[in-house]
Amino acid sequence: MKIINKTRLLAIRKTKLLVLENIKPPIQFTLVGGVARKRETLEDSLIRETIEEIDLKIQRSALNFVYALSKPTAHKIIVKHYYTCFKVDNSFKIKETEKFKDVYWLEWKEAIKHMGKLDKIAVKRYFENTTTT
Repeated sequence: MKIINKTRLLAIRKTKLLVLENIKPPIQFTLVGGVARKRETLEDSLIRETIEEIDLKIQRSALNFVYALSKPTAHKIIVKHYYTCFKVDNSFKIKETEKFKDVYWLEWKEAIKHMGKLDKIAVKRYFENTTTT
């Protein structure tokens, strides 16, 4: 069975989460990230995707792995690897305008109402098990 590794960024500022607003429904909000390429580390994938999607360079040292959640289908297993990052300035902007309307900080409880299943689980798990200040 084929395994597809994806990365996701949990960029956090107190109780807010950096989200991308999708152009196409049904999922309104998603996290920065994408599919890891062959011979690319998960961290390199996330750094590349962050630049490609929102034109933001994050430092490897600022990334902290927190979860891997999987979703099996008939022919593949999708594994999403979640990393936190607290050092994100506001210099981001949408580069993939064919996919996303906007990028902004949103209260996590509002964001998860409109996210895909694995992202919702990861965000909720993080915020309910972590004290943020």
